[in-house]
Parts: sequence; structure tokens; C-alpha cells
Amino acid sequence: MPTQRRNERIAMTCEVDFKRHGDARYKVELFDLSASGCCLSPPVRLEAGDVVSLRFPGLAAVHGAVAWAQGWRAGIVFDRPFHPAVLADVADRLRQRPAA
Repeated sequence: MPTQRRNERIAMTCEVDFKRHGDARYKVELFDLSASGCCLSPPVRLEAGDVVSLRFPGLAAVHGAVAWAQGWRAGIVFDRPFHPAVLADVADRLRQRPAA
């Protein structure tokens, strides 16, 4: 797991839609979110470099790749970072969602 972060992480526990390229869509537990990525609990084993997409409330699919995977946790880096205002809005919406 990396110790250096590009952006501050917002801790939370909620559910989002997750899809690995070529795989089924799943509901997964999200543990934190930043402008450039997130940490989640995937239902399948992931490897660094796997291409994924996530669906956050009110947004089109957000694409990214697995930066690291350790056991049943993985860090995702987004292809395009969130603008600070969009990140704040998404975080507010996610806080209102139940955990997986």
C-alpha cells in the first residue's frame, strides 16, 4: 500500500457500483475518496493495472485503474481527477448512502 498520497482522502463507508473491464458490475464498499482516487473492497481479486469503472451518484461512470491491491482492499487511481467542487458534491451524496 502506498504511503504517499497525491490528495487528501475523505474517510467514509458507503456503497458504489464497481465494474472491472470485461467483468460483471458489483456493489462494493468504499472506504475513502480523494480527487484522484479511492479505496474500496472489491468482490473479486484485483491486480495492479486492472482497468475499472465506478458509478457515483449523479455522475457518469468514472474510469480508472487499480494502483494497488492487498487482500480484499484495493486503491483506485482515476483517469481524470475530480474538480474540488465536484469532489465535495460527490462526497456529500455518498455520505447519505448506506454501507455495503
